[in-house]
Amino acid sequence: MRVYGQRNVSKKPKPAMYYIYNFSRIFIGLLFIFSGYVKMVDPYGFALKFEEYFISFGMDFMTPIAMVFAFLLNCAEFLLGCALLLNIQIRLTSWGLLLFMMFFTVLTAWLAYAQNIVAIVNNVFDKHFEIFVVTDCGCFGDFIKLTNHETFYKNIVFMFFTIIIFSQRNKQKPQQWYYITQWLPLLLVAGFSLFVQIHCLRHEPWHDFRPWKVGNFIAGETYSQAPVVDYVFQYKNNTTGSIKEITMEELSLIAEDSIQSVDLENNYTWHDRIEKIIQEGINAPLADFTITDIRNKNDIKNNIITSPNYTFIIFMRDVREITPEKFEPIRNLIRDLDANNWDYIVITGSLLQETEMFNKENNTDIYFYFSDITPLKTAIRNNPGVILIKQGYVIDKWSFRDIPSIETIKASIPEYDEDLEKYKKKHPPLLPDGRDIMEITAGINNETVAAEDNSELTN
Repeated sequence: MRVYGQRNVSKKPKPAMYYIYNFSRIFIGLLFIFSGYVKMVDPYGFALKFEEYFISFGMDFMTPIAMVFAFLLNCAEFLLGCALLLNIQIRLTSWGLLLFMMFFTVLTAWLAYAQNIVAIVNNVFDKHFEIFVVTDCGCFGDFIKLTNHETFYKNIVFMFFTIIIFSQRNKQKPQQWYYITQWLPLLLVAGFSLFVQIHCLRHEPWHDFRPWKVGNFIAGETYSQAPVVDYVFQYKNNTTGSIKEITMEELSLIAEDSIQSVDLENNYTWHDRIEKIIQEGINAPLADFTITDIRNKNDIKNNIITSPNYTFIIFMRDVREITPEKFEPIRNLIRDLDANNWDYIVITGSLLQETEMFNKENNTDIYFYFSDITPLKTAIRNNPGVILIKQGYVIDKWSFRDIPSIETIKASIPEYDEDLEKYKKKHPPLLPDGRDIMEITAGINNETVAAEDNSELTN
């Protein structure tokens, strides 16, 4: 019996390629959005990676515009990801995606196998060519570190999905209201990308993936300690030829015992002197970070980083780039810290002569400590900037534009104390070898105090 008014409509099943295309589109879209975003929040860090690329390819003259390339590439990657996810402007987007992936697949292939190629050329033609190759492509900023081979293999997999998207581009129907549904979202995405990068460049990254992020136990990555060694003297037995090892302490005891001393002199011949490690040292991952007092020729990094007090580390990475306007917030902070007897230290990567000139030009008398400029760029992106630490933990950090007043900092101390307890539970104060850093520093401080007391008694 037929019922009027009803239509018997059977839906045609979607082909398998429809689902494969949409999975590829969404997967690559989310991947590009994620990859673009983690670099957008730290454009300065990605610009440093571009500088590495330029130097490795002998294009040093392009390093001044590394930031421009970082901005454009971050924006393009984020834009492609959003366009793929929303399935808009897909024909144009698929071309951009294909060219993007082709370029970086070729680039990462070179990075992965350049050393092998040069080694083959050297062996075949008896040459001694050497090249510098970037060891981390920077695809995911500081969030994920990949080797060159891992990056190349990753791009091969992503190229497979890219080819699927590109092959299906002409089968996608354009949406209605072309300018509103196609170009307006892309314009908003581009504006958002530029806003994020400019904001995070002027301030600090919204999301910090570096060792110096707030809450991290930075002492575990910067603290270093030389190994405890003892000299061992080797003596060869004149009769048997066997080697006898004698420590410094044992040798002094033998010298006091005439019988053992005669036995050693008559029956043994000095053979060699070696160093014996009594206790392994601590080789910090961030060992290149130092706080060097040039005038007194010592590194006070461990004392500063593990200080039990709130300590402000003021980074003035390159004093030549610090204008009077940039310096004014630092000048005010130093004045307030001095007035309140709070601990602080000023670190720079500039030369001693440059800091003296800076003090003269700005009518100040800052006592600068020195470090290599590269770890200072890792610690904080702005020049100048400030990091607040206590007991080896990063408590807070500010760009020179965001330094709060001393009253605001005082009011935040109770909150900082609560946060510090949370940080300790999340990241116990342990060094890479498992030792408690507070016990080590306490022992060092006790030895220092004892030495000072002995010195006073002697005097």
